[in-house]
Amino acid sequence: MAVSGRLNIERLNQGQPLISAAPDSWDNAFTLNPTIVRLERSSRNDQLIRGILGDHSLDDPKLSEGVVAVYYRGLPRDVPGCPPLRSAVGLAVFTPQLELLKRFAHPLVAPTDDPAGYDYNGVEDQRITRIDDTFYMVYCGFNASLSMPERVNICLAESTDLLNWTKLGPARGDVNDYPNKDAVIMPGPIQGKYMMLHRPMVGAQGDFTISLAVSDSPTGEWRDIGPIMRAEQDPRYMISWLGAGSAPLPLGNNRYLADYHKGNYSAAGERDYCAGYAILNFNRFSMDSPEDIVEARCDGLLEPETPYEVNSPWPQPTKLNCIFPAGSFEYKGDIILVYGGADAYVLGARINKRELLAYLEGQGAESGSDQGGSE
Repeated sequence: MAVSGRLNIERLNQGQPLISAAPDSWDNAFTLNPTIVRLERSSRNDQLIRGILGDHSLDDPKLSEGVVAVYYRGLPRDVPGCPPLRSAVGLAVFTPQLELLKRFAHPLVAPTDDPAGYDYNGVEDQRITRIDDTFYMVYCGFNASLSMPERVNICLAESTDLLNWTKLGPARGDVNDYPNKDAVIMPGPIQGKYMMLHRPMVGAQGDFTISLAVSDSPTGEWRDIGPIMRAEQDPRYMISWLGAGSAPLPLGNNRYLADYHKGNYSAAGERDYCAGYAILNFNRFSMDSPEDIVEARCDGLLEPETPYEVNSPWPQPTKLNCIFPAGSFEYKGDIILVYGGADAYVLGARINKRELLAYLEGQGAESGSDQGGSE
């Protein structure tokens, strides 16, 4: 397992979308930025699988290893009486090999119909974390008509069955004292506290960092304790910043594998998003220096290259190339990353877990721009 040079990353489904806009459905404009709930077979999970698949028999050999629930951001083109391109959260269910089993014909979490509501313009960029028997969805609530910081908030919803979600409103605490997004809750308490990765929109865009917040409960008061990672500068770009991705995957002994995005602006004003990985070691955690948890990192492991990652079809004046990680799971020794491509599609990639960890450990905590390869 090499720890230098190019890391092998395989695009899944021959680089074709796992989910794309359905012309005759509610999400007929774009589908993007998915989060993942992996349900392996167990007495506890079988009830959940039955619920989300309905009449599908659990005796089907396709279900022998459970399912992967993919909650994606879907956008309709035009809804009478509503703003255009208004995001909601859809659900598609796959096998662990990412074979589609079911795609719901309606959104699971929709924006409010109240024009003054905190998510009237969209439920955006959701991430889901399971803690015991409750699933917590953290999302960006957006209302273009509100003043800052209420316009862009970290919001919460919860569910026990993955179908019926109760919105809890903007997260309580100082994490919403400023515009904030790209938030995800760590899986379970650490040192008696719940931890959230988030991205405060404070200062210039190049100042945006992945920060850490703590709380006594997933729905309690969230207190920001400061940045843990800043974007390494890249000579190809004028401005770069970071944002959190999927719910981090436990590695054991208080260590976690976390993916994240790095956003960039070129001198011409074009945007580019790539995916990075970090090892977070909470044995190093202290309230005074949260950045010490970053054991190793690499900002640019997966960069936009394929047709569904470059040249976004969004109506915008400048070019957008985008890989936006927000959902991942472990399967047979691999890390399966499900991500948004070109702000318009749901795509997948596979990375060998041992090779990825060895690569990261070889890079260390200071490396930010070494690039991996893909096929």
